Amino acid sequence: MKKQLRNITPWHYVFGWMLLVLLLVQCQSRAGKTASANLLHPEKQKGAHVFGRIDSPNFQAMRAEHIDWITLVAWASQKDYDRPMKHHYGDSLQMVHRDSMWLKRIQNAKAAGFKVFVKPHIWIDEPSDGKWRSDIYPNNETDWQTWQTSYRSFILRYAKIAARGKAEMFCIGTELTRLSVEKPSFWKTLIQEVRNIYPGKITYAANWYREFDQITFWDQLDYIGIQAYFPLVDESYPSVQAISEGWQQHLPAIIATHKKYNRKILFTEMGYKSTANSASKPWEWMDYSPQADSLFSLETQANCYQAFFDTIWDQTWFAGVHLWQLRGDFVVDPKRRNLDFTPQGKPAMGVIGQGFR
Repeated sequence: MKKQLRNITPWHYVFGWMLLVLLLVQCQSRAGKTASANLLHPEKQKGAHVFGRIDSPNFQAMRAEHIDWITLVAWASQKDYDRPMKHHYGDSLQMVHRDSMWLKRIQNAKAAGFKVFVKPHIWIDEPSDGKWRSDIYPNNETDWQTWQTSYRSFILRYAKIAARGKAEMFCIGTELTRLSVEKPSFWKTLIQEVRNIYPGKITYAANWYREFDQITFWDQLDYIGIQAYFPLVDESYPSVQAISEGWQQHLPAIIATHKKYNRKILFTEMGYKSTANSASKPWEWMDYSPQADSLFSLETQANCYQAFFDTIWDQTWFAGVHLWQLRGDFVVDPKRRNLDFTPQGKPAMGVIGQGFR
């Protein structure tokens, strides 16, 4: 040992220290570049609307597919597009109990390490003439005053719950096309009221059709939210390439809206059925059908998600997606060809997990 020490000259020490300093500088430089990259391209939201149970087995399955946001939908209802809305059901004690259950769902998800997006919807119970929530519009000023009072109460109720549960994001409305475009002052006032009680990020979930690019209050929000059921192809059984090419027709409007308001694009909802035509009219609801044998296509559903990851996911203006939908009570049924939106138990789930990785 002594002989080895005598052979080490001062120059060896100097060289060793120089090498150590060089390594430290390189490490700091790499860390700085990584930090800069993270600031320029922060982590995208990898979310899914979850219905049914919110518990540990579901959390484990979602984690396995790299989902890290849970979207919880709060419902109000109205009989038709021009009728009053309501969100209070039962007496005051029942309301307190229901609010406590909502708070518990948020807390359970956050305790498991997920971020939470609270997203209120209005359900039309008895729609007439093909109308739905995008057509909601009161007939006169009296009805308008009644509707906006009820809606304001609905939104502020869940904003308070979201604030108590420390949910990371809140939605002030979903697919209310006529009202969002024609009543902008109402929304600007509502946004400020929500910000007064809720400290997290806020968005609005605009329909892909004649809404997201016509809204004028995006600069008051944190994200431009789009319900991304864009029609992408005309044919059935499309390839990934054909679906990817179909996205190109919609990108100019999306990018222009992003640039106009300097806000990132968030797909507040996106999903595809297990049908051969799911890229043509993604918004159409379909569960069980007597035509299941001719419509059923796991491949098309998977292709739709693959095209999304190939075309949209890595865009710098894109903030993330909240998929429609996952079921807490989902069970694989080999006797039934499941045509619905859930990717669970289907090849699409693997595509999603890989894309979110």
